[in-house]
Amino acid sequence: MQLARLWPKQYVQSRDLAQQESLPNKFLESILLALRRGGFLESKVGSGGGYRLSRAPREILVGEVVRRLEGRLSNTEKPSATDRSPGEIAVDLINERLTNATDEVLESMTLEQLLEHVNRAAGIQQQMYYI
Repeated sequence: MQLARLWPKQYVQSRDLAQQESLPNKFLESILLALRRGGFLESKVGSGGGYRLSRAPREILVGEVVRRLEGRLSNTEKPSATDRSPGEIAVDLINERLTNATDEVLESMTLEQLLEHVNRAAGIQQQMYYI
């Protein structure tokens, strides 16, 4: 959300992001590297360097980012129904519906929309300037 909030104006250093989000720097670095390799981030070395989104937040679906970091959320390989108990089949059916509903939400929301929700939840108002 920090990168979406600051896009496109500035790059952010990983140590600053780690501190703002209370994450270990090494852990965050691995996430940033995966996102950079996936084409979501660009990086700049040197003074004023760091990371920023490679595209506008309105162009990036939350689902794209989650898939890049986590892969598909559901387990697609299941034993045949004859090898499972009714309880196992019921759990699989519920998990499948939950995964489909989660995918639907993730694929319908951009980073920009998520940032708007976060700002509202945090009570942050977008500043508007009128001339």
